[in-house]
Amino acid sequence: MGEICRQENNSDNSHEQNDNKKDSECLASDSSLDTDNVPIEANTAITEYLEVVKSEYNIERAKKESFESRAGIILTLIGVFAVFILEMVNLNEIWSLFSATLTFWILLKIVSGLSVYGGFIFTVANVFHTISTKKQANFEVKSIDESLLKEVRMTALARLIFVYRDIIIEHRKLNENRAKSFKKSLLGCIISIVALIIYSSIK
Repeated sequence: MGEICRQENNSDNSHEQNDNKKDSECLASDSSLDTDNVPIEANTAITEYLEVVKSEYNIERAKKESFESRAGIILTLIGVFAVFILEMVNLNEIWSLFSATLTFWILLKIVSGLSVYGGFIFTVANVFHTISTKKQANFEVKSIDESLLKEVRMTALARLIFVYRDIIIEHRKLNENRAKSFKKSLLGCIISIVALIIYSSIK
């Protein structure tokens, strides 16, 4: 397919006019579409394919919102957990253990104490990465003009399918990154909680 027509949500305003012109030219001419040999719509599954890509597009958008919602819940829990960490795990106490006679239990307390903070920082970093991952692309409606409205229906539907296809592929890559970051944040949270339990149980 030719150049894909889409717009990033956080595109630079200083290039907006150039981007709109580029998108219009892109939608207006696509070398992958054979406009000289357009089949009859009734003899194709083009309408079904359009419904599929629209459905997949909505699914990927819903995934993004779901990750952001769950990450928000994790952030709230982290805020509550931070209070317990500050009260139960004193950094000065951990540093003082380095000068004490090293035994298995002292070593375990040092490691668990540092793991509490390490897991906490790791969790926060990945939660923010889940939320702040690159904005997803959308179909650029500003590119729709009179020439596109006069286009043959089959050609227009094919063009929309190709554009949505590439947007969906990009959305999936971003959502995969969000999923990885979210899983890492859960892992960090578990490590921090287990380390806190171990640390507080050693007297």
